[in-house]
Amino acid sequence: GRLEIMVVGEEAKSFRQEPPVPKNSISKSSKKSDDKSRKKKTKTRKKKSKAAASEKKILKDEEAVKEHQKESGKKEEMVAKESKNKAPAEEDRIPPTIERKDDGRIHDLRVAMVGNVDSGKSTLIGVLTGGELDDGRGKARSKIFAHRHEAATGRTSCISQHIVGVRDDGKFVHSNKSANLTTAAKNKAWREVINNSRSVITLVDLAGHERYLKTTIGGLTGCFPDYACLIIGANMGITKMTKEHLGVVLALNIPVCCVVTKIDICPSNVKARTKRHLFRILKSRGAKKQPFLVKDEKDVQTCLKNQSTKITPVFMLSAVTGQGMGNLEAYLSGLRPRQTWDDEAKSVEFSIEETFNVTGVGVVVSGTATTGRLVANSTLLLGPFSDGSFKPVLARTIQRKRVPVPVCNAGESCAVAVRSAKRKETLRRAQIRRGMVLVDPSSDPKSTVSFEADILVLHHPTTIKENYQAVVHCGIIRQTAKMVRIQHKGNGECLRTGDKASVLFRFMVRPEFVHVGTTIIFREGTTKGVGKVTRVFNDSFKSVAQLTDEEMKKKKEEVQKDQERRIRVPKAERGD
Repeated sequence: GRLEIMVVGEEAKSFRQEPPVPKNSISKSSKKSDDKSRKKKTKTRKKKSKAAASEKKILKDEEAVKEHQKESGKKEEMVAKESKNKAPAEEDRIPPTIERKDDGRIHDLRVAMVGNVDSGKSTLIGVLTGGELDDGRGKARSKIFAHRHEAATGRTSCISQHIVGVRDDGKFVHSNKSANLTTAAKNKAWREVINNSRSVITLVDLAGHERYLKTTIGGLTGCFPDYACLIIGANMGITKMTKEHLGVVLALNIPVCCVVTKIDICPSNVKARTKRHLFRILKSRGAKKQPFLVKDEKDVQTCLKNQSTKITPVFMLSAVTGQGMGNLEAYLSGLRPRQTWDDEAKSVEFSIEETFNVTGVGVVVSGTATTGRLVANSTLLLGPFSDGSFKPVLARTIQRKRVPVPVCNAGESCAVAVRSAKRKETLRRAQIRRGMVLVDPSSDPKSTVSFEADILVLHHPTTIKENYQAVVHCGIIRQTAKMVRIQHKGNGECLRTGDKASVLFRFMVRPEFVHVGTTIIFREGTTKGVGKVTRVFNDSFKSVAQLTDEEMKKKKEEVQKDQERRIRVPKAERGD
């Protein structure tokens, strides 16, 4: 019989109660299932035992590791105590340049290459940045030239910057790419150098021909180099332009090192004569330097340790054979940035050096941030324009060393894409010129037409009087200015070579943005002089025109009074 039971609960279930099955009626399949279950149980037991054993081993290993760590910690403490007492070996020392700043920024050391034409400046830069020696026929410098006429004539006519990276061990990271590549290829090459380097050396290639002297002086005053490298051809010797460039570098108080190139093709007697002439000029009363010939790595370390003194290292090398190149690379990799910049200043100031018109982007300006931090998508004031005004602009994007960055700190060079902050106005490249600035609106910037400076006349063939006009280099600014007033304690209002005076300068073309304490250089033909800005007047051309009219009236009145006095007073009493 069958019995059906209904169980009411969470789930309704029904089952049938069947009579028991005899033992003889058990099928073979049921036996097989029992055997499988037994095997599974034995396997699980074995696995559990293995797991327990492995856990015991792990615990033993952890205890052993802890004991080993304690012993190693004691050994490290002992080694640290011993290392404090011992000086570090020369091999373990890391050059001071190859250090990243606390915020992850890379040190940027700027070295300006100056020297006479055909002395080998571009060739040396090509060897340092490319990592390959020259073939003696212009292979290295062909990768540096930026214009076709430079490659045709073999002479640099503009200011160009090239980078070389420095690793942790002090070795260079090269980029063997030509300057005539596309923009994308240049960007890729520079990014590879920066990503594989801990610091960067920017080599500024300047013109050596006398025709481009104003360009060279503008590069020395506007690019803010930390050091200068005077290149001298061993077969050419010391020339007129070599002395001119050395004088400008010394007037700007830029530390300098000398490099004598082409020693592989120069006779020994000519090389010795060039060396003697160079040492005599460096020891002269005008330079007051102590030349030091670098022969090996020990001499390089000596020069690096005595940078604050008057020691001037002199390198003798060849870019074709590679002789002496290792000493120069070791010296450059051991240098540190010399200038200090105000990163924490609230007001931003960005000096504009060049302007570009990029398709798809618009107007792009390049230059150096002198104070504060320039942030992308910030509103700044651009000026001064020809009328002395400042206009609001938007700094959209920033690129530093061809790498997009959100911020440009003080002392760093970058390129900024700008546009007018007012939608109805359009900003053109022709409106922006070299010497203009991007400043913070809160600083209330004002342009100036006239300023006072304490000057020193380095050379002049005759005398300098009032209304004398010369080209003034004041940072990035380059403009003709007139000496309106000369205050000199010596021989009246005339200045000669070696005289010092306080002079009131007045720009002739447009107003500029000038700071007190800026070093200036004025030149006109063979006339040269240096000075420092002591006072800035916030005036305009209208006020200056009124002042000049009043000054002319006063002078006329003084002349008339003098003539009347001479007429009234007898000749005997005049003392003529």
